[in-house]
Amino acid sequence: MMLKSLPLLIGASAAFLAFGALLIWVIVRLLRSNRVQLVASGPLVAEQEFVIREPTELLLLVEVPRFGSNFRELEFHVIEKATGESQKMRYDFLRAQGAVYGVTTMRVPIGRIRMRQSGTYIVWVIGLQAGADYSGSRIMLSRPYLARMVLQIVGIVVCAIGMLLSLLLALWQILPLRHG
Repeated sequence: MMLKSLPLLIGASAAFLAFGALLIWVIVRLLRSNRVQLVASGPLVAEQEFVIREPTELLLLVEVPRFGSNFRELEFHVIEKATGESQKMRYDFLRAQGAVYGVTTMRVPIGRIRMRQSGTYIVWVIGLQAGADYSGSRIMLSRPYLARMVLQIVGIVVCAIGMLLSLLLALWQILPLRHG
């Protein structure tokens, strides 16, 4: 075995390890931030109360079975219990492009809610069909996540490409090329 350049091999190996460590760090950050983004959650029922601990902007999501579509006719009213201030929302096809798909469920964004103060908020769901099974559906209040997730996924891709290129550079230093 013939070694072409020892400093280049050491540099490529160090880059591979650095990109690997960075990749693990980005993945751990993605998983942790996905856990803490959810502020409140509950079953999809006609009326429900949520307690919000800090004023912030939240995203109202509906988690439904992956191939379900009965949420499209629903109307959501979010009412601040202390002041009576109300916000109305409906499913919007353009906003739903930010849906997150799992294996059996999908989370569809309905709209953004500005929580001006901490306290109790009531969510009314209008349009639920009597006798329909909504046991697999949930209402969720989440911090906005789409831009953060896009940046973290780009970070994962960049780290993976960096690892691959540094591995190829290290192998190029070790393995001989044969001319045909």
